[in-house]
Amino acid sequence: MEKETSGTGHRWPLWPWLVLTVAGIVVTGVAAIVGTVAGSDSSEGETPAATRVTVTATQFETKTITQTVTETPPPGPLPSFSDGLFEVGVDVQPGTYRTEGPSGGNAGGCYWSRSGADGDVIDNGVLNDQGSVNIRKGERIDSAGCLPWRRAP
Repeated sequence: MEKETSGTGHRWPLWPWLVLTVAGIVVTGVAAIVGTVAGSDSSEGETPAATRVTVTATQFETKTITQTVTETPPPGPLPSFSDGLFEVGVDVQPGTYRTEGPSGGNAGGCYWSRSGADGDVIDNGVLNDQGSVNIRKGERIDSAGCLPWRRAP
């Protein structure tokens, strides 16, 4: 009995698989470095500098590829917010915030609540006119149906 062979007995070259493997390792390494840099903590009040990551890989064909990735640091806590749930000190700055009142998107008016890191409600309310709330670092602020909240000077 003879074994059947497909085609002309042609073997596929190994180099494309090696190139793809090296490229995958490089991409994974860049993603890990960028993720580590993006997740690092910076001192309060300091603006993190842009981070440059350079990765050089040599393929088996002795071709050198150099790729530079520049990451812009994420913005710090903002001095205003709209509807949603925000962490004070991370998403928004601590302080006193004012709103012009309900946006009309919530039948009950402008709802807001402050909660602690554990999720327990500290204070909440419904506004049908202008209002203000004082939020502290480590708290969470939730807003629904309100015009934008802006930090008071």
